[in-house]
Parts: sequence; structure tokens; C-alpha cells
Amino acid sequence: MRNLIYVSLLIVFATFISCNKNDDENILVDKDFEFVAEYTATVTVGGVVGITERTFNVGEVYKGIDKGEETITIRIAEHTELNEDCPSSSCYQEFLSVPREFLEILQ
Repeated sequence: MRNLIYVSLLIVFATFISCNKNDDENILVDKDFEFVAEYTATVTVGGVVGITERTFNVGEVYKGIDKGEETITIRIAEHTELNEDCPSSSCYQEFLSVPREFLEILQ
């Protein structure tokens, strides 16, 4: 019986340790990214308009997250209550994945 209690505690302890692992690479920080080339994308604007082509010009700066992948995710619109119960016809696009060759990180 005593061994069963020790094994159970060991399993609970191991699970607790693995859940609280804090790797620096898993921490994502918003950074400022600047467009270094013109980029056009289709974005959801919501309402009657629905979707539209949006061109991002050289020099425009957006907050974004670089996960080390082929694309960088930038925030193109702030979150509001209007976007809470999506999907609906009033929802709009908050994030956009942009190929990294179009963006440069600002220091």
C-alpha cells in the first residue's frame, strides 16, 4: 500500500513539473515590424463589404510575433467587442501572416 502511495505521488509530481516548464523559446513577445517591400493581401473587413484587397506600403509599421517560421503574424486591427462572437457577418480580421521577406524587425 505504501508503494502505491509513493508511485501515485511521483506521477502527480512529474505531471506538475512538466506542466510548469518555462522555456524562453515558448515566450512570444510583440515586436515592431516594418514593411520593406509593398505587399498586397486579401483581408476580411466584415459588414456588407466582406473582403477586400489591402496593400501594405513600404515603411508601414505593425506589431507582430515572429515564431521563426516562414511567415510573421502581424496585428492589422485591434480587438473590440464587435469581434467577440465570431464568426458572424460583422467580424473583421485582426491578424495577418506575412512572408518574412516583406518585413524587417525594428530595434
